Amino acid sequence: MPSMYESLVHFLKTFSAESPLLWALLVMAVIAVAGLGLYAFWELLLRGLRLAFSGGRRRNGDAPGNRPGQGAGGH
Repeated sequence: MPSMYESLVHFLKTFSAESPLLWALLVMAVIAVAGLGLYAFWELLLRGLRLAFSGGRRRNGDAPGNRPGQGAGGH
């Protein structure tokens, strides 16, 4: 009985030989999903680290009412 790895290799070889356009689309889709996954991973990790090191406090520029045009005397 062939192992799962051998079956996968056989499928990928025949799929790439019989359908080059679908193979190219599959490769692009895998790369796109991997890129988005890595982006989301690092975004969440860096946001978590920023919150951990800031102690969960907001910076002064992010506080409500400190945006231009808000509050008294915002000229």
